[in-house]
Amino acid sequence: MLTIKRVKFQRLISGFSIMELAIVMVIISTLLGGLLVSIASTQEVNNRIETQNQLDDILDALYGFAQVNGYLPCPAIPTSNGAEARTGVVCSTMHGFVPSATLGLSGRINSDGLFLDSWLSAYRYSVTSANGNAFTNQLGMSAALTALGTGFTMGNLTPDLRLCDAAACATIIADRLPVVILSLGKDWAEFDAADVDASENSGEATLDGYDMPADLDFVDAAYIEDTFDDLITWMSSSIFFTKMISAGQLP
Repeated sequence: MLTIKRVKFQRLISGFSIMELAIVMVIISTLLGGLLVSIASTQEVNNRIETQNQLDDILDALYGFAQVNGYLPCPAIPTSNGAEARTGVVCSTMHGFVPSATLGLSGRINSDGLFLDSWLSAYRYSVTSANGNAFTNQLGMSAALTALGTGFTMGNLTPDLRLCDAAACATIIADRLPVVILSLGKDWAEFDAADVDASENSGEATLDGYDMPADLDFVDAAYIEDTFDDLITWMSSSIFFTKMISAGQLP
C-alpha cells in the first residue's frame, strides 16, 4: 500500500516537473529573444558611432593632405591597393574609394586594400572634377588654376557635388561640395538604383564589381531601419578654401 502511494506521488512529482520545465523554457526563450534583440540594437548603435567617427577622421585627413600637398587626393580603385589612382596628374575616376594608403589611415581593409566601415563595406569617396580637375591636379590647385587662365576667387571655383534630402533632390541641403564620403550602412549588400540608399538619383554604376554612385547628387536623410541607413560626410568648400589659404596653398 505504501509502495503504491509512493509511485503515485512520484508520478505527480514527475508530471509537475515536466510542466514546470516547459513553462521555464518558454520564459527563458522569451527573455533570450528580448536580450538578443537588445544586443543587436546596441551593436548597430555602436557600429554607427564607430563609422561616423571614422568618417570624421577621413575628412580631417583629407584637409591635412590638401594643406600639405596643395590638392585633394584622387579616389582609390580596387586595383590600386588603397592608394589614389591617377592618370597622369589627374584622377582616373571621380567616384571611387577612400585612398587610405595615401592618407596614412589605419583600420580594417579588404583583399583589394580598400578601407572598410563597421559593416566591412568599403567607404565610397567622391571628389569634384570641376574647374578642369583643378582640385585634384597633382601640380597643385594654384598652378592648375594659373594654367587654366583663371585666378583664385571664391566665385570662380565651382565644386559641383551636392547633398539632397531625397533621391529626387527636391531640397538641396548643401552644394558646391569638393568631397563626399559615404558609408552604405548595414544593408550595403542591397545597394540598388531603386533604393534611396543608393545615395544618388540616376542609378548606380559599378567599378570592378563594387556598386558606386553615378552622378553628382547624394542623399542625407534621417536613419530609418530597412529604409535609409547610409552615413555620409562632406567637405565644405568655404572651410576648404580657408584652410588652403591659411596653409599658403591658395593666394
